[in-house]
Amino acid sequence: MREDKTIKVRFIRCKISKKCICPVCGMKQVPRVNKRYIKKVKTINVEAPEILVIERIQVLCTNPSCARKTFVLPTPGIEKYQRVTDRVKREALDKNVLDNMPYEKTAASLKRLNTSGSKSSIDRWKQSEAERYSFRDIIAQLGFSGVLSIDEYKPKRARHYDLIAGDAVQWHILYLETLPLSPQRAGTMPRGSVQQFCEHVKKLGIEPRAVIVDLLAAYPKQVWKVWPGIILQYDYYHVIQAIHRHFNKALLAFLRSLVGKEMYHHRAELWEHRWRFLTNMDNWTKKDHDIIPELLEMYAGTPVEQVLLFKEALDTIFNKSRNRTDAYKARDSIFQEQWWKGSIHLVKAMKFLMDNRFEYMVTYLSHPDIPRCGNIENMIREWRIAEKVRFGFKTGRGRQNHLKLYQIRKYLGKSSIKFGKGV
Repeated sequence: MREDKTIKVRFIRCKISKKCICPVCGMKQVPRVNKRYIKKVKTINVEAPEILVIERIQVLCTNPSCARKTFVLPTPGIEKYQRVTDRVKREALDKNVLDNMPYEKTAASLKRLNTSGSKSSIDRWKQSEAERYSFRDIIAQLGFSGVLSIDEYKPKRARHYDLIAGDAVQWHILYLETLPLSPQRAGTMPRGSVQQFCEHVKKLGIEPRAVIVDLLAAYPKQVWKVWPGIILQYDYYHVIQAIHRHFNKALLAFLRSLVGKEMYHHRAELWEHRWRFLTNMDNWTKKDHDIIPELLEMYAGTPVEQVLLFKEALDTIFNKSRNRTDAYKARDSIFQEQWWKGSIHLVKAMKFLMDNRFEYMVTYLSHPDIPRCGNIENMIREWRIAEKVRFGFKTGRGRQNHLKLYQIRKYLGKSSIKFGKGV
């Protein structure tokens, strides 16, 4: 049988300084002892359970106009009403936030360190710690690069959407906010929500020189209402995703047109290699170089060849153009050709490129310091890992509190920052 470990007891005497400060009136004064008492708290000890017996000293406030007559002298590492040391609390929050442990596993890990903390206690520590900080103070410490990335995403187990803002250069999640449900259509964002979100972001001290967004029609007008004349860039990831969606539909439509038993081999072949046609030639593997030329020879003049030609034309527009003029020339050159008109889906892809929004798809060519991708999808993927462990956060405030502690511990590499309380 496992032997019970002997509990170690350590007594810590409180030292009285020559001067103390009343936490209510802020007056400096010579401490006048009113009474002494003992408080027991748990701490971390790898060898055996340990309890600290701490002497607490209550002193009188000498300010007659102070609302509080007495106060307790602070003890380093021990907060008021806390039954564990700050070290235990920091360990629990690091495991929950940095190691992404749920409350159950965090509590179990504390037992292995010969201390304890229930799920409710850890949650209470977490919320009280997060409420000490404001996003404004944290963002000031992060050092915003000036390029803001905004996107919407649906939190796990939620009926609503959140808007999330990030630093496109440093890949830092800056702020997220729960949006109210739309009265017109369930599951969609209400009108003006983007502008409202941008106003909240502005109040946090974020003044971007450029904003990177997806293709949602509400973004440009509402962003410019908050930051007039700001540089706008459509996220390259979303641009290519929208065009590739038309490419995929074109390939599937051609595949469905191959009817009959004699076409079974062609249908199976195209289905097996359908993703190879959407890969840029610069990223082809040796196997791709062996397979794709044979398929091109077999399916010459079909949407299979047309998709490959269109894809290489996109590479010329977005990757090989040196400036906006080159990008427009490459786009217009494709438009003047006729080969893409054979498929309605390629016609839609061409129509997308000829839209007035194309000017904001190639903003990065005129501003080399602005990335063409906002990297917000990577930040959302990073945030979903935290959501998955917890099966989703219950409240929007809980999401924001977790983000505050994540920013401090992950991005700043600190356990706390010395700033005032706020939103």
